[in-house]
Formats: sequence, C-alpha cells, structure tokens
Amino acid sequence: MTRIALYEKRINAAIAINPRALEEADARDADRAQGRVRGPLHGIPIALKDNIHTVDLPTTGGALAFANFTPPYDATLTTHLREAGAIIMAKDRADRARQLGGRCADADARQLQRRRRLRLQSIRSRADPREGSNDGRPVMSTGGSSSGAGTAANFWAANVGTDTAGSVVNPAALTMLVGIRPTTGRISRHGIIPITADQDTAGPMARTVTDAAILLGVLEAPRPIRR
Repeated sequence: MTRIALYEKRINAAIAINPRALEEADARDADRAQGRVRGPLHGIPIALKDNIHTVDLPTTGGALAFANFTPPYDATLTTHLREAGAIIMAKDRADRARQLGGRCADADARQLQRRRRLRLQSIRSRADPREGSNDGRPVMSTGGSSSGAGTAANFWAANVGTDTAGSVVNPAALTMLVGIRPTTGRISRHGIIPITADQDTAGPMARTVTDAAILLGVLEAPRPIRR
C-alpha cells in the first residue's frame, strides 16, 4: 500500500484499489495463526485485469460505458483465487490509448528508480523520439492491455491478465515478468469481458516462473481446493 501511494500516479497501473485489502490481510493472518490455511495463495495480494468480474470492485474493461459497473457475480477464476486465500488487491488498468484513465508506464522497479534519479518526465506522455518509431505511442511501452505494470513495481505479488493475441506474453516480456498464455479453455472464461470469445484466455503474470506456475494452478483449479 505504501508503494502504491508513492508511485501509482507515475505508473498508472491500477484503475481501482481494494479499500478492504488490509482488513482482509489481517483476517488471513488470524486464520493462519489458528492453523487454517485456505490454499497456496493464502494472504497473497493479487491484481486482476479490469475485464475480470469482481463483486466488490468495478469491472469496466476500460470502456466509458462501464465506468460505474460493479458486476453482480465473480468470474470463476476470481472465485478460485478467493478459495485459495488470495487477496484481490486491485484491478489492473487495461493499457490502451483510448480507455478510462489512459496508458500505464513501463514500471520495472529498477527503471523507475533510474528515471527518478535522472528527473525524466513520465513516459506515459513522451512519444518515442527515434526515427521511424515516432508513431505517437509512448517510449518503453508496456506492450499490451495486460500491462503487468503493478507487478513489475511490486504493488502486488502477481496479476491475472487476458490474452487475445499476445496481451499477456508481450507485456510480460517488456516489463521483465513471466507470462503464461494457456490453451484456450484451460481456465474458465465465465465472467470475463471478451474481445474475441473463441480466442481470449486468462493467464498469470508474475516475477518468477515458480510464482506464475502456482498462480496458473489456482486459476485452472482442476480439483477442489482444501480448506
């Protein structure tokens, strides 16, 4: 929460922050102290792309028409995360030029610190100055709508993106994360606002292969999670 307060205005990673995150974390700590662990993500803060339904946070898909929409039900993968003990920390901003809140910054923590020392202007407003590359897009783009910016800046442990044609793996590469685009249908798409219903799939984005694999296992939930 401290890192979000310090850096979010420069990174533009989140469109909504869970106001009950600390309260939920305290409850998870109390459960663990009594020997009750929900699953492999017990107490771990996870962010979801803003097209994945959550009953307690808005889901807009970056669309003005859904600016104040809070779904009446969780996406199936959201339910799996909650059952595994995850704290839904925030909704990730879908990184597109014409959307609610605009673009994210490429926010690997080391790059952020380096730009801070050099007193550079936020890259969200700087077009790429290189000859042949100055097409209006920002320099050091996050690379796709599942930006991963908050994960790269350590705002939360990992995030769940969605991929139509590279929206998980491309931004993962550009923000130094591990992204997995699973076979379509391996993770339930119920409760996800689609671009292409027969192609879209959710996928994990994390800082290590191990973290991404653990998150993938929870998202697909092939068997009931022990409580």
